[in-house]
Amino acid sequence: MILDYINSNIKILWYIDPSLISREGLILLETEKTFLVRLEGENKVIRIFKVHGIFEITFKGKSFIIGGYKLVRKPWKRI
Repeated sequence: MILDYINSNIKILWYIDPSLISREGLILLETEKTFLVRLEGENKVIRIFKVHGIFEITFKGKSFIIGGYKLVRKPWKRI
């Protein structure tokens, strides 16, 4: 089973750039090291590095909190 977070909701709980903390959005693309996120309520897309943050991700109806460093790998290698 491949865990793919595309189209999941994400909330930034902590990030190296404090201006991004508490921002929410939709994951449009996931790469090995980044998420491409469309911010909620804005017509803006940002790229965030996984390793620099702690996130709350809502995936298949369930929310979980995870350090981004645990997600740094190619999505298709996640089992």
